[in-house]
Amino acid sequence: MLPSGETVSSLLGLLYEASASPERWPGFLGALQEFAHAEAVAFVLVDPESRCSFVVNPGFDPNCQRTYSEYFSRHDVLFKRSVAASRLHGGWIGTNRSVISDAEYHRSQVFNDFTKPMGLVHQVAATLEGLDGGLEGGLTMHRKAQSGPFGAETVALLSMLAPHLKRALNTHRVLSLARGRNAVLRQTVESMGQGVLSLDSRGRVLRMTAAAQAILDARDGIEVERGFLRSAVEGEQERLTELVAGATATGTGRGTEFAIPCLTRTAPEAGRGPLWTPSAGGAMLISRQPPKRPLQLVVAPFHSSEVLLEDCPAAVVFLSDPDARPASRASILRSLYGLTPTECRLADLLMEGCDLGVASARLKMATGTARFHLKAIFRKTGTGRQSELMRLVLGLPGV
Repeated sequence: MLPSGETVSSLLGLLYEASASPERWPGFLGALQEFAHAEAVAFVLVDPESRCSFVVNPGFDPNCQRTYSEYFSRHDVLFKRSVAASRLHGGWIGTNRSVISDAEYHRSQVFNDFTKPMGLVHQVAATLEGLDGGLEGGLTMHRKAQSGPFGAETVALLSMLAPHLKRALNTHRVLSLARGRNAVLRQTVESMGQGVLSLDSRGRVLRMTAAAQAILDARDGIEVERGFLRSAVEGEQERLTELVAGATATGTGRGTEFAIPCLTRTAPEAGRGPLWTPSAGGAMLISRQPPKRPLQLVVAPFHSSEVLLEDCPAAVVFLSDPDARPASRASILRSLYGLTPTECRLADLLMEGCDLGVASARLKMATGTARFHLKAIFRKTGTGRQSELMRLVLGLPGV
């Protein structure tokens, strides 16, 4: 039996709430756990340097979470197999038995030393491709032996949720970076030069940041006409209308009106019947007059009781100009992490490729003093070495 439209819509409402408000992730994970009759559910995300982030719902002991992040994530044969399948198929959804035999899995270290002691024998996962920041991973659910393995209905539900999980995680990343240490998200988004627009349930523009306003005021490829986004190219307008309509419908709980087919080849265990899911928005390019490169536009559903830009939108649009001069890294670092002007200048020089000795000379300070400031930067940004700091800065919105 397939999950009902009401079930999917309810879970999507909680998911997009979580993408906007981090404290709401347990609510979504808990509802998913209840529907799937799972003992535990978790997000496992690994960055390009193999640092694991394990975001869990109650069901995992905090000590087990830490142990997995620090050790077992590097020795998890099931995770490695599912990631390999995801790379091959552009995503993968299924039970542990679809990528590894019971005999091999039961011989593995992660099973015997991690999941088995907790009594968690059966797993189902949705491994996601194309996450921002080069992240790999996805969502996993676990059951005890006496509860029995997960069936086709759970795999089908994850297939319906997968595109939304990916969109919500990417939106969460952008808004989390934007939120930083400021109490008011709008001020932070504005200060970083991020092109963001909020749309109401009809697709009408509610609010926009100054960066988005500047792009639209140029009227090169896209503009606001009678309150709605309009592309100059007819074919692109059709695509834009489709993305906005689907995203706003999903954001207001009407996503089944704009359902799109799931890629069932990534989830063969879901069965042979057709699967449909509400629209998760999408991305497109907006053509401009040569030699300017096309604008980059991403539309995502939005569902939140938290104020983003003075209104509660049904969709959010990220609009960026690849030819625009990057926003000041210094202002972003000051806004997000409280770096001093000297620390910002040092970070900028390191980003330009200067080593610490050259950077200290250009700042007219002793190398030891520069090293002291670098340690302060590491502490404030939660990084431990220059490569981590560079990756963090390159991942900042607008940079």
